[in-house]
Amino acid sequence: MKKNILKLLTLVMTLFFMISCSKKNDTIKIVFLPNEANESLKKSRDEFANIIQKATGKKVEIITTTDYNITVENIVSGQAQITYIGAEAYLKARERSKDIEAVLTNAGESGTLKDSLYYSFIAVRSEDAAKYKTGNNFDLKKLKGKTIGFVTNSSTSGFKIPGKIIADEFGIKNTDELIEPNKVFSKVVFGASHPGTQALLFKGDVDVATFAIPKSFTTYELTSGTDFRSGATYTVKKGAVAPFGQYAGKSFTVIRSIPVYNGPIVFNTKTLSKEDQEKIKKALMSKEVTDNPYIFSPKETTKNSKIRGLFLRENPNIGFIETNTAWYESMKGIK
Repeated sequence: MKKNILKLLTLVMTLFFMISCSKKNDTIKIVFLPNEANESLKKSRDEFANIIQKATGKKVEIITTTDYNITVENIVSGQAQITYIGAEAYLKARERSKDIEAVLTNAGESGTLKDSLYYSFIAVRSEDAAKYKTGNNFDLKKLKGKTIGFVTNSSTSGFKIPGKIIADEFGIKNTDELIEPNKVFSKVVFGASHPGTQALLFKGDVDVATFAIPKSFTTYELTSGTDFRSGATYTVKKGAVAPFGQYAGKSFTVIRSIPVYNGPIVFNTKTLSKEDQEKIKKALMSKEVTDNPYIFSPKETTKNSKIRGLFLRENPNIGFIETNTAWYESMKGIK
């Protein structure tokens, strides 16, 4: 009798599991970082979902988050099957689960991985920039005792990469020590997203902040210096999208610019079938996607805030290209 009950329970559990898997496989979930979750990128998110739905024939659900770590948890747990995250966050997620695979990234101007880069900034309010100089050069030693805003402690360009630069400057081995009060900074604040951290700087909540801005940005205009280089000054445009509209005219100056590998599009290979993986990769690498201004905004359209893509297409070579874990593990070589 007990054996029959056990068999029945086993059968019920097996059926339940099969039904659950079937339901899960009928819907593909894409989770977006807080940076890509604002209203100005809604059309871009929708286009991304439409491309995947068309490629697989399955329902696609968009998940937006207000916290970087929640995005990572969604992909690691398998609650979401696809995401676009920073390089360092990917490597950390990969340590937790080998089911997490980097598959594509946005190419550099050459159309290859060679220059598939963006930039992390250590920045201050422009009116205070001179305080961080020794002679004609910016001096990171001047950060001692200041208040700082990071994105999150798992953000590649909002903590890990700039944190390593700062830690090296002060002879600190572990970037986590930067969070300790009065180790280097008098106070550390997390903005939870790149826009949130920029807002901390403009509000005066922190003296210095670390973050990245996308090349397709429509929030700022370069008002002095060279684009994406130390010494560049960016000013918030009038009519900028939230949360920047209230800071129109305010500016920040980059006291250190650091190259960072472009983040990967990541699959959870356990909860996304091999067949769907191949279909999605093929679709995202297609000319249709490369030419979609809501995915890759042509350089000449970025002044028009009504058309904003996730990425900037500076020339015809730029689109999605294949990548892998080994390429991201070589990120340590970036200086």
